[in-house]
Amino acid sequence: MNKHGITLVEVIISVGLISVVMLFLFNLLLDMQYENSHASYLKENQINRANIIKTVEEDLMNNNLETINISVGSSSSTVVFEFETFSTTLTVMEDRVSYKDETWLLETNGNDEAYYDFKNIKKVESSSDTCSYILNVDSDGDGVCDYNCDTNRDGVLNEEDSTTINDSFQSCSLYKSVRLIIPAVTGADENVIDDLEFYYIGLK
Repeated sequence: MNKHGITLVEVIISVGLISVVMLFLFNLLLDMQYENSHASYLKENQINRANIIKTVEEDLMNNNLETINISVGSSSSTVVFEFETFSTTLTVMEDRVSYKDETWLLETNGNDEAYYDFKNIKKVESSSDTCSYILNVDSDGDGVCDYNCDTNRDGVLNEEDSTTINDSFQSCSLYKSVRLIIPAVTGADENVIDDLEFYYIGLK
C-alpha cells in the first residue's frame, strides 16, 4: 500500500487558493456594505426632496404669487417668494435647504460628492403681455369679413388693414407661469433627478 503525506507545494497551492477566495469574499462584503450605505442616503435625499417640494408648492398653489427674488451670497442663496399678502424665504446652502421652520439636509456617505449649486439657481418666467388679434371676423354671418380683415393674408394686421381693426376682437393670455430650478450635484455628475424644481401658474 502506497502512503504519502501532503507535500509543501500542495500546502502552498491550498493556502494561495484560500487567500484568493477570502480576498474575493472580503471585496464582495465591502461592495455590499457600500451599496447598502449608498442606497440608504440616496433614499433619504429623495424623501427630503419630495418634502421640500411639497411644502413650498403648497404655498404656491394656495396663494397669489407676485414675484420671486433671488439673492446669491458667498455661502448661501435666498429665494424670496413675494405673495399678495405675505412673503416667505427659501434659504439654500451647499448641504441643506431651509424653508419656514424646517431644514432638510443633503446627505452623503463621505465618499460621494453631494451639494446644492446655490450660485446657479435658475428662474424661468413666462408672461406674455402682448395680445393678438382674432383675424377675419365675420360679425353678421354674411360670409364677408367685417373686422380685423387680413387682406394681405400675411397673418398680421398692417397699414392696409388698419381701417378694419377692432380691439374688441383680441386674444390675450390671462396667466403667468414661473419655474424655479435649484441644481443638485450628486456623485460625479449633475443629476437632474436630484434637482429641486418648483412650478407656479396663476393669473397675472
